[in-house]
Amino acid sequence: MQDGVTKIIINSQVSTEGQSEDLKALAKLMNNKPVKLNKHFDYAQRRIKEINEDPETREKIMLYETRMLEREQAAGKAGYEQGKVDSAKIILENQLNNGRTLEQATEFVRNLKLISDKELEKVVAMYK
Repeated sequence: MQDGVTKIIINSQVSTEGQSEDLKALAKLMNNKPVKLNKHFDYAQRRIKEINEDPETREKIMLYETRMLEREQAAGKAGYEQGKVDSAKIILENQLNNGRTLEQATEFVRNLKLISDKELEKVVAMYK
């Protein structure tokens, strides 16, 4: 994704053969297995246990995750809709560059049903 965020995906269900001790321990931790490696993993296991035992904290985390998912879905939908508007603009311009009148080009794009008539009118207004 081109969102400027570095995402690391770890499949904790596959063999960790040949991986570092830290990565092996992380995979065990992700699979809810006890880890005895260093203070960082001790801390992580302690915090996981505290969170799991506190219903209020668990609820906050679930709510946070739900809101993050909703935000991602809304952004994806907005990007998708903008992409359709951008495509309609390009098609309209191509029609105009190929000798069609603005009315003919508009009708051509309208018939594709990429965007609503209201959105199309906004696009067409830029060419008047």
